[in-house]
Amino acid sequence: MSLFELTPATLESRDIVSDCLRMGDRMEAYRLKEPSGSPRLLIQKPANATPSQPRVPEIPAAELNADLLRAAIAEHGGLIVRQMFPQASVDTLINATDRVIDACADPKATVPASVYHNPPANLKTIMPNKDRELANTRSFHRDSGSAMCVEAPSVAESLLQLYEAHGIKQLMTDYLGEPPCLSAKKWVLRRSRLPVAEAGWHQDGAFMGTNLNSLNMWIPLNRCGADTGAPGLDVVPQRLYEIASAEGAQFNWSVSDSLVTDQFARNEAVMVPEFNAGDAFFFDHLYLHRTQYRTDFTKLRYAVETWFFGASSFPKNQIPLTW
Repeated sequence: MSLFELTPATLESRDIVSDCLRMGDRMEAYRLKEPSGSPRLLIQKPANATPSQPRVPEIPAAELNADLLRAAIAEHGGLIVRQMFPQASVDTLINATDRVIDACADPKATVPASVYHNPPANLKTIMPNKDRELANTRSFHRDSGSAMCVEAPSVAESLLQLYEAHGIKQLMTDYLGEPPCLSAKKWVLRRSRLPVAEAGWHQDGAFMGTNLNSLNMWIPLNRCGADTGAPGLDVVPQRLYEIASAEGAQFNWSVSDSLVTDQFARNEAVMVPEFNAGDAFFFDHLYLHRTQYRTDFTKLRYAVETWFFGASSFPKNQIPLTW
């Protein structure tokens, strides 16, 4: 592991031109690349699958390895790793998240290039439907209190260095069995809005596809979840092997409250973990979850969400980029 530290000084001293070009090249590497049509799926449904006891397992960062991670995902669908990232890096990322989201707030504004806003030129042309898709994606993020990391390549490149310094690149390689790639659309800085809107239950595979290997690393940047006053995640901590029905749901990629209640909540299978700043929560594209919903939240929640895929098995529509 390197000695890289993410601080305001290391972030704001970056070369924004080089970072922007590098991030553009990362996306360009996948412009013409197509995913394998028949990847070997890491987690397959056993012949006699029975639901495990609902639980969100957790371990300290020092114990994390690919075998343990794979076992937790295969049995419970997710794993919390405590104290994955240091407080100084987390504090830097909270400030960066504010700056990036604020810079993206007005689609009509001309924002000067900076560490916190300098989108690669090819972001417009690499999206499906070009400008229309990018505009829709940006609008969705503005409404959700979030922004794509690639809108600020210097922040994104700093995150990659932070991840590598803490063993994430090697972990993803070992877990996936091949070099990892990321997703421009699913690599996101988040700052919750208050009051918190009721978000739909969903599995990300509903819109990314299921014929792939994936892992999401969700990093809370402040204490959240449970009764902390800041929204965390509501989760169904079970290994699921297929996409749940969207019947009765608001969107064709979401799952209705009634289905979750009927199939999981009555069996006490819906849980609300408590997170600390700098933890990491890992789960894949079949994990059923939503933003924690209550009407009495008083605190913002900051988070970074990063989806990883195998370099040969990835959702093309989520704009893969090389690491």
